[in-house]
This record gives sequence, structure tokens and C-alpha cells, in this order.
Amino acid sequence: MTTPVKIDAATHAECPRIQLLDDFSEDCEAGMVIGSSTAGGIVRRGRDAERQIAIDHGALRFQPLVTPGWARQGIAYGPFRRENGLILAVSITNGHNTSQGTAIPEHIVKRIYRWAVGPNADPWPKRLIAWVWSPRRRGTLRRILWWMRSTTKSYNLPDMNENLAIGWFTSEAPRDPLSDGCGFIMHAALGENGELWARVGKRCLSAFRRLKNLKVHYFVVLRERGAVYYAAAMEDAHGLAALPMMRPIAIDPFNEDEILYAGVHQCVLGQIGFRVDTRVHGIRVQQVSELASRFGSAHVGDPLTGGSLADGAAGLNGAWHVLCGDIVPTRTGARATVYPALAIADPGVPTGLLHAVVATTDAASACGLVWRVRDRDNFWLFRVSGEEGALLRVEDGVETVVVRAAQGRLEPSMIHSLQILDGYGEIGCYLDGDRLFAIEDKFLERSTGTGIWFGGGSMELRDFEAHPRAIPIPYSLRPDAGWSRFGRQTEFADDFFGASGDLAGRAARNGNGTWEKTVGVGFIDVHDGAAHVRGTLENPHPNRTFHTLPWYQPDFADLEVTITPPGEVRGQSHRCRAGLVFWQDPDNYCSFSIWLDDIYDGASVALFPKRHGFEELYDAIWTMVWHKIHWGKPFRLRIPFDGERFVIFVDDEPVMQRALTDLYPDDTPLRIRRVGLAVNWEWGNDTGSTFQAFAARR
Repeated sequence: MTTPVKIDAATHAECPRIQLLDDFSEDCEAGMVIGSSTAGGIVRRGRDAERQIAIDHGALRFQPLVTPGWARQGIAYGPFRRENGLILAVSITNGHNTSQGTAIPEHIVKRIYRWAVGPNADPWPKRLIAWVWSPRRRGTLRRILWWMRSTTKSYNLPDMNENLAIGWFTSEAPRDPLSDGCGFIMHAALGENGELWARVGKRCLSAFRRLKNLKVHYFVVLRERGAVYYAAAMEDAHGLAALPMMRPIAIDPFNEDEILYAGVHQCVLGQIGFRVDTRVHGIRVQQVSELASRFGSAHVGDPLTGGSLADGAAGLNGAWHVLCGDIVPTRTGARATVYPALAIADPGVPTGLLHAVVATTDAASACGLVWRVRDRDNFWLFRVSGEEGALLRVEDGVETVVVRAAQGRLEPSMIHSLQILDGYGEIGCYLDGDRLFAIEDKFLERSTGTGIWFGGGSMELRDFEAHPRAIPIPYSLRPDAGWSRFGRQTEFADDFFGASGDLAGRAARNGNGTWEKTVGVGFIDVHDGAAHVRGTLENPHPNRTFHTLPWYQPDFADLEVTITPPGEVRGQSHRCRAGLVFWQDPDNYCSFSIWLDDIYDGASVALFPKRHGFEELYDAIWTMVWHKIHWGKPFRLRIPFDGERFVIFVDDEPVMQRALTDLYPDDTPLRIRRVGLAVNWEWGNDTGSTFQAFAARR
């Protein structure tokens, strides 16, 4: 799972011009943040309509709104004047990337009943007594008010599927960040979790889906016109570069707003009545010289507005090579005089983001961008014309149209943005920020040539730039990678071979411990090298059961197990609710379990925390994992946890990272006394999942 990365630890002579640094080092009560000052004396602007913004544990906290909407909750700084290379850097853990503002279909009486009963783990009278003595009760009235305002009869707002905005905006509380400034937008993608958008022109460019609930680092770099977007996260996160690198996400060549505010704004938090807070770990604004040039981090960049193109300088790395036809740069852009025309430059590494501006005339014509070029007979082409957009694969000189889109037409006498995002398993092609198509294809993925193509007509291409799939984060901007730790020594390992029978009372195959049924009345049976949840379609496993082993390092455990959900395909009514548990005592534990069910397209991994004797069901935190988990398909679930911070991995991909203080800021860390296997109730019961290859490391 670990790839060595050379990190520059030397002292740097560069003295970056820092205009803002807010690390939220001093606590601030809810409702008191807006109008307070950073450690450097900068006033925190923004909007806190419901007085739910706070600072604690070194991070800003956005708490869910009763009435969702933009311009109601957010923090801003400024104003700043646009200048090349001015960067907004934000490190944030969004509450839920799937957060949505919609009506709750469930009747309010049924919702309150389910809250009172909880996850069927404790008798409801005992739960209510525990609630009376629990610190959780402080937010209950606000929670119920939220539910009451979100019923199908009382919810009178439009559905809101975009929940978070980060970037440069024209006011300190933008009313619609989707049409304002230069910023990232988080769009709820249902079973695919989050969809990352970036504003390009008048649209929001969809970079990729399946962005999990992780700590993400966003960078928005202003240019004289528009901006460049970058993002990063921990190693192996889907769609993002691993620190200390960042991935170029998109280029906006259009925006000309001169006065801007740096901001982070939340529209809605939670989904169907669940809630969890957003945590902003740091915000920085500064000028970085290496990104202030015309093409910033590009490894090929050329305005295409002067000199001879044939075998000439490509602007940054390498040189142009005209492979066919003839291309002539003019004062306003490059044109072809002999068709078809193809020119490439080779920076020596694959290109991840490719962009050019297209200026059309009234005449019918076609042009495009090429990349993954091996030679004149093998490359990819994104072709646009007045009739359509098309993605072509050229192999041994033979053109194959992979996909085409009629809506990708060029308008006459217009300026267009042509863009390609390639890497991390997906190719996306965009016209003016609108994604025409996205595919997964590995053909020529290591080839490094990139360039321009003309198929006829008199249109022009200019401001060509190609960026690597990842670039180093400027030294002065490198964020804290966050907590990550793996166990080095195996304390327990059980392959579940040997004598068949009940798991309870069985000695672990490796390690000095015996399995105990710690919670529940269900059974797990051991046979044929697996631990089988006793459950069928006709008689599912009854609610929650934990089988655990003793643990003697209370401040850390790293658990891993292979789980195979029951069934084979959707439609068989099988359900998976299997997972792992970290146990302190009957009043304090954290169970992590899988939710796989016919009623929703996509699976999830969820944390259900019980603290101080009360389990607040609607404080469960989850992340959707799409089809990484499927009926009959084994997968590995791994969770390192230090009693406060955890990271969840599914088949080595991190899918969620959090701290318990994100949920409950006043709670002390969990003391881990036992660890093991969990079978949970989560709107349904398990119908026969299996566990294999359990390991507990310290």
C-alpha cells in the first residue's frame, strides 16, 4: 500500500508572500466565529445565520442547518485583488459528500419512534434513561425541529444536491456559488458518494465521481483571467493525488472578477435526517511564484500566437513536431493550412490535464486535442466540430470512434474551452466545462506525447497547455497529511480452519485469546475456513451481535477481515451487515459495518458509536462505496483506530477518515479493551455473510 515518495526537507530560500493563515488554533464558541480574528489579526467574515459555526480541537466546525441554503453558513476572508499565482488552499473533511437538502419521506411519528428505539440493541426504556444522563440530549430538540421542517408536507424548499463550495467568490456570502467566482463544488452523487465539480465559465465541470468522505486538500490558483484547480488527499484515495503531490483538476479561462473573497461555504449537511459536522482544518492564501507564470504547473505550454510551429519551441518542455499537414501560428492563434494537420510535443511524462481555447468562424471546420501519443499512427484524439464532439482512438493508423456526443457542437464565431482530464482510471472530455463523455481505457496510458489537431476549416487554437497527472505541492503550502498509522505486530490471526462449531468459546488460531459473544443473541458458525453469520432469507440474523477477543493496548488497534456478502446478484433480497467492532465496555464502543441491500444502488460502510450508555442512531457516519462491495464478492475491510481517529480501507482504498471529536467534541478517547467481529442491524438484518482471515495488529 505504500509507495516511497521523496520529500524535500531542505531549507528553502523562498519567502512566500502569505496574505492569510488560519489554523484555528484558538477555540471559539458556536455563533462567535464570524467577526473574530485569526492569530495574525485577519477578521473572519462570512455568514452564520443559525449560529452553528464553532472552533475546537484545532479545526473549524460547521454544524447542520435546520433551514438549508446558500448564504446561510460559511467563512470568508478578504477582499483580495485578482493576481496571477494567488492561491487559496483549504484542508477540509466534509461532513457527508452525499449531503442533500430534501424532504424526509418517513412520517415524523415513525422517525421519532425509530430514534427512541434505536438500533434494536437496548430496550427503549433503558435507552431513554441513558439519554437523560447523556450529553447527547443537548442537540435533540434542534434535531427534531430539523425533522419537523423536513417532512413531505412542511419542506417547501427546492431540492439541494450541492452541499459545499470552496474558492474565490464575489461576496463574503455568495447566494449561488454554482454561478459565482472560481470554486470547487461538492455534488451529492447518491451511491457513488461525492462528485467533484469546478466552475469553468458558466458551468460546473464534473471532474469525477466516487470521492469518498476523506480529508481533502483543495487549491484554487488565480490567473489574470480564470483559475486552475488542484486537489490532493491521502495515498490511494480515489481520483486524487497523494500528498505531497496534487492533481490538476480543471482550468477556467473565462472568469474576470477583479475583487474576490476567499471562502468555504456549506449549503446543507446530512442526508435524510442523519447529521455529522464538517471540519475545516486550515485555510491559507498566499502568492506562490512558481505558479504565477502564464501556464503555471504545465509541462507544455504555448500561446500559439507567434513564430514558426514546425519543430519549434513548445513553450516549456521539448519542442513542437509537425507530424502531418502544416500549422501556422498567427497573432490570434494557430491555424492549419494543409489538412489533416497534427503537431505534438513530448514532455517525457504522461499528461493529466490538457486545455486549449478554440476560436471559431462562420465556416464549417474541425479541430481537437491529442494526447497519449506514441507516434503519428497511435494516439487519442478529442475532436470537436460544428456538428458534434467525438473521442477517437487511433491505433496503427486506424481511427475508431469510441463515443460521440451531438451536444458537443462548436458554435460559430465563438470562443470555446476544450479540456481533457486523464488519469486515476478515467478519461473525461469537456467543452466549455460540460462533460461530453467519460470512459475508462488503458490504451497508451503511459505514452507521453500531446498536442493539437486540425481537420479542416479556418478555426484557431490558442493558449495550449498540458499538465502532468500530479505535481508537487509548493513547499510553503504543504498541509499536514493527517493521522495515519498501521499495526506492525500481529496480536491475533484467525483463518477459521479447524474444528467446526460455534465461534463463541473457540480459541483464536494465532494469539492467546478466546472468542467471546460480547453482545447479542445471534450466532456465528465456523466451518470450511470461514466464520458464517447464522442467517438466511427466511430467518435473518437477529439484530446486533459482537464476537470479540481481549485487547491489551487500549490506545490503538488495527483490525482487518475479509468479508463475503451473501447472495450472488441484486434482486435476491440478500443483505450484508457484517463488520468490525472496537469495544471499551457495554456503554462505550464503536461498531463499523457494511450496508448492502436491494433497496439502493451502491453499498456503504458506516460507524455506529455508542458513548456514555446512549447510541444516537442518527449520528451514524457513513460513506458510499458504489460497487466496490457486491453480493458474493469477497473484499477486505481494514480499520486502524487509536480510540480517537480512524481510517477505513476497502481493498486498500481509503474510503473514510474521521475523529470521534468530529461527532462529539467533549468526548474522551475510547479505551479499546476488546476487538472483533460485528453483525449489525441497519434497517434490516444480515442474511448470511461470511468472515475470513481475521487479523488484529498493534
